Amino acid sequence: MKKLAKRIAALAMTAAMMTASAGAITQDGQSETWFDGVWALIDAFGLKAEHDPYVLQNYINKYLEKHPDEMYDVLNDILSLLDTHSMYLSSEEYSQGFSTLEGFVGIGVGLQETENGVQIAEVMRYSAAEEAGLQIGDLIVKINGEDATKLKNADVASKLRGEEGTSVKLTVRRYGRDITVTCERRQVNRVYVSNKTMADGVEYIKVSAIGSQNDWSAFSEIWDSLPSKNTRAVILDLRGNGGGLIDAALKMANVMTPVKDAELAGVRYRDDMGGLEQTYSTGNALPLGKIVVLVDGGTASAAELLAGSLQDTGSATLIGSKTYGKGQGQFHIDLVNGDKLVITTLELELPKQGCWEGVGLTPDIQLENRKVTVNTKDLKPLDTSTPLRFGDSSDAVYAMTERLSLLGLLTEATGRYDGDVADAVASFRAAYDLPAALYASPEMLSALDEAVTALNGQTYLVDDQLQSALEMCRLAAAKPQQYTVKSDGSWTKK
Repeated sequence: MKKLAKRIAALAMTAAMMTASAGAITQDGQSETWFDGVWALIDAFGLKAEHDPYVLQNYINKYLEKHPDEMYDVLNDILSLLDTHSMYLSSEEYSQGFSTLEGFVGIGVGLQETENGVQIAEVMRYSAAEEAGLQIGDLIVKINGEDATKLKNADVASKLRGEEGTSVKLTVRRYGRDITVTCERRQVNRVYVSNKTMADGVEYIKVSAIGSQNDWSAFSEIWDSLPSKNTRAVILDLRGNGGGLIDAALKMANVMTPVKDAELAGVRYRDDMGGLEQTYSTGNALPLGKIVVLVDGGTASAAELLAGSLQDTGSATLIGSKTYGKGQGQFHIDLVNGDKLVITTLELELPKQGCWEGVGLTPDIQLENRKVTVNTKDLKPLDTSTPLRFGDSSDAVYAMTERLSLLGLLTEATGRYDGDVADAVASFRAAYDLPAALYASPEMLSALDEAVTALNGQTYLVDDQLQSALEMCRLAAAKPQQYTVKSDGSWTKK
């Protein structure tokens, strides 16, 4: 608490100073400029400025003598000498770069550019998109009736946003089928956490950002619901997660770490701001058979802290590609003119790997997703007149699974209708609004054939990372459960 109070007091002091007149007179009789005030913030909070402020101050003075009207550029030149993450931003630049921390008015989706167009990469909790039934993987083909297949990410995002209370009509393509929905734009709750049950005992949790304490609340709500589902394995997807709040990431790591008093991570501030602060686990995690964390080059900062903590404590297996490599944290300081000073004030340290700044985390299993081009001529003919059932072994099953694997619902084609095939069939039926069933009906087979035919000639990524994680978690979920659920919803370890 003393360390926190000191940081708050220092921040309050400098913030108060920034409200003073730009022409205030200091004790030595010199006029204090706006630039002096901003520099005082850098000097007070900058991690790299603590031990050698004078070299930077001399650089400032010499530069300003030649370029007195270039304060904005000079500040960013100076900050770039400190580290790659510190910056001085206008309010517009800050909103564009840190929208996950500020929220926005829209329908509540994350977007991803593909070779076929812009795809929905995330559906935010409690959003209009979630209420309309939009799903991850939906390809945006029309916006308000106009063709959107040639638009870029930024163009689609701009059209989906707008004034609160207005509506946008969206047509998406899902497994070859076009679906049209209408969504009302509204202030998007800054929640970037979602989940779904992938298989019996396997829960998938997507955290696309850790932008506010709402994300921790949503994650906690999901985690607390796992015992009621008899969950035995979890896939935590942190791909594309640029980070956010450190304390929220540490809370997530804590509820997933079963070992008591295990070091989760350290946060190193300046010496005059408290130095190293370490966080340890409480050891109250739900005893699961497996946790797999998906990461990629877009996993950064607090998301890397979460993934690396679980990796170093042995609580999870990481699958994917090397992460971004941002192991430093920043204060985001409001200035009275609306601008923002983003200043590096701390470094993050993992118990085994230390600080990963500029290095990134290496997954336990390094795996890239496959790029697949659909060519229906290469597929075995699919008989859509005869149902296929669990336990069947035939060329007809192989023809069906070829198409399911092209859609990313199976890792590879097989001639036997086993449990993995049954799960893939169930996923396709759910996505196509077909009644739930344990067998592949003629209606389902016809829909599958139409979906793949519609994709003929198109190239897209098959999510092998997710499929690999799912296979590992299914194996773990097949083993005996390690806890017992009580009538009140709580659990005890067996």
